[in-house]
Amino acid sequence: MPRRYPPGPINFNASFGLTWRHAYSLCRDPLGFVSWAAETYGDVVFYRVFNYVAYQVNHPDLIREVLVTKARSFLKADRQMNIIRQVAGDGLLSAEGELWMRQRRIMLPAFQTAAAQRMAEIGLKLAQSMMDDWEPGDEIDIDEAFITLLIRIVSEAFFAVETDREARWLGEQMSTVSRAMLDQISSVASLPPWVPFGTRWHQQRAQTALYRYVDEAIVHRRSDQTRSRDLLSVLLTAVDEEQGQRGMSDTQARCEAMTMFFAGHHTSAAALTWTVYLLSENPGVYETLLAEIDQVLEGRPPELNDIPRLPYTEMVLKESMRIYPPAWALFSRQTVEEVELGGYELPRGAWVFIYPWVTQRDPRVFPDPLRFDPERFAPQRASAIPTGAYFPFGLGAHSCIGTRMAMTTLMLVLPAVLQRFKYRQAPGQRPPIPEPLVSIRPKRGLRMIVEARPNAVPVGGTGVSPVPNEAAIVRA
Repeated sequence: MPRRYPPGPINFNASFGLTWRHAYSLCRDPLGFVSWAAETYGDVVFYRVFNYVAYQVNHPDLIREVLVTKARSFLKADRQMNIIRQVAGDGLLSAEGELWMRQRRIMLPAFQTAAAQRMAEIGLKLAQSMMDDWEPGDEIDIDEAFITLLIRIVSEAFFAVETDREARWLGEQMSTVSRAMLDQISSVASLPPWVPFGTRWHQQRAQTALYRYVDEAIVHRRSDQTRSRDLLSVLLTAVDEEQGQRGMSDTQARCEAMTMFFAGHHTSAAALTWTVYLLSENPGVYETLLAEIDQVLEGRPPELNDIPRLPYTEMVLKESMRIYPPAWALFSRQTVEEVELGGYELPRGAWVFIYPWVTQRDPRVFPDPLRFDPERFAPQRASAIPTGAYFPFGLGAHSCIGTRMAMTTLMLVLPAVLQRFKYRQAPGQRPPIPEPLVSIRPKRGLRMIVEARPNAVPVGGTGVSPVPNEAAIVRA
């Protein structure tokens, strides 16, 4: 019996690929294309690209099957992972099977309370330093400011980098590498890694420089008797208690350091940028959030033990990451066996695409999905959200290992930057156009005017205690 395929933008039938019109739309406007495909064709959309068959999965229940209940039938697609491995080797992002399980087991303790507290401490210190350079009335590209901030935070947290120059250099090298990787992942066909074509030559130079930097840092940490508190040192001293106390090799530690640095700054910076933008568009939400911050903090910098007392702040962040998910697309999966999904038999080797950008804006789950409504994440409403409908940090066993660290940092940095300054869009600032890079970024930046607030925190406080083209966004 002939295989039954879901509907999709194919040319005549399942034996042919995307039409040139659809392929052009996918390349020119991927966010618009995947949203259109879901609206037009439903919960499962079929594509054919050359000799590959692919399925875009949009329904929360089916996403949960792919990532949780039937996860053994879906591995990360070889093509994308091979591109990642060119830079990060078999780090946690690209590893599978026993290697992935071992590395996650070793690394998980490093991302718990102590590391989250350390990164939040650094984040608050550097956020205050960033704002020390601002004066009321200054016009700031807030996206650029937050990217720079997060690069500094991650550089100090991972490698104990303390100078702006060194952090800026690290950020530039990683930006070159990540841009080249994105170009390769987004292209229909990829060249062998040894071909220095286009951005590949710049990637290889930047990658070599980063390897040298990380390798030298590892040698220094191995011989350091003072036991640095940076995350690289924590990784090097971590052991696998289930396998006889074996730790990481230098090569594996470099892979994990590259992976974590790559993933650690894009998403958090994007979350801060879009949150400030949405607040500037929704004055009612903005004032409610400021009222909570002022009431809880009483004019002092935020502390770790304030986090449970800032529930509305958490709701605002979650709603911002729903509308503008930092990771707009998950790494594609590939079936390792024939598997049933949504009433269709997916053949072995099929690609599966999952887009938080689509699913987290599904009106069946989130009515009026472009309206910025933090109350969606009030406890009584959040519990009704299906498992596969909201996953800004991934879902299932392969969800982001740094989720706790990222959220702790965001929950302290956001109140700090809102407490000290009020933000309004600069004159002439048009509604930002979301650009799907490693994370969703506002194309051409986001210009904001910063204004002093009467309850501003005195300069120099860190507040960390030692305790364990979318004009369619509706204004609230």
